[in-house]
Amino acid sequence: MVVESIVGRIADLSSQVKVIDPLELTAEQRQRPHFRLRAKSGTEVFVSLPRGVELQDGDVLFLQDGIAIVVQAAAEDLLEITPRSAREWGAIAYQLGNLHREVRFLEAGMLTPYEASTEQVLRSSGVAFKRVQRSFAGERYGAYTGEHGDSHGHGHNHGSANGHRR
Repeated sequence: MVVESIVGRIADLSSQVKVIDPLELTAEQRQRPHFRLRAKSGTEVFVSLPRGVELQDGDVLFLQDGIAIVVQAAAEDLLEITPRSAREWGAIAYQLGNLHREVRFLEAGMLTPYEASTEQVLRSSGVAFKRVQRSFAGERYGAYTGEHGDSHGHGHNHGSANGHRR
């Protein structure tokens, strides 16, 4: 089956769904516009979405006769960081940015994929963190979210025409 758009969210379509066939995806897979995988039932799914669309946990990719193929965010090896002050938030965000680490923001913290070097930076900074197995989901901010029309960069130059000083 070929999926070219998201049908909806399972929370909104639950009255129409009798069977959920999960398609477990990592954060990296959920960001890809094109891939081929098998749902838990063995159904082969070809996903071909427009650029910049990121699949979310609970997205329904197919719904027919009460059977829904639903995105399920896979558990991943992550570091959950819980800064205790505005200063720690700023310092850790700066460090993770310098390391080019992907981040998802939670209500009271942030997640980043586990790497020993990132763990060492966090340990030396004194910020509270723990290693967890959970889905890499949360809010994304900045240039990599497609805010500027491009999911891999700014999509504009930094000249004065864009309100940026040189």
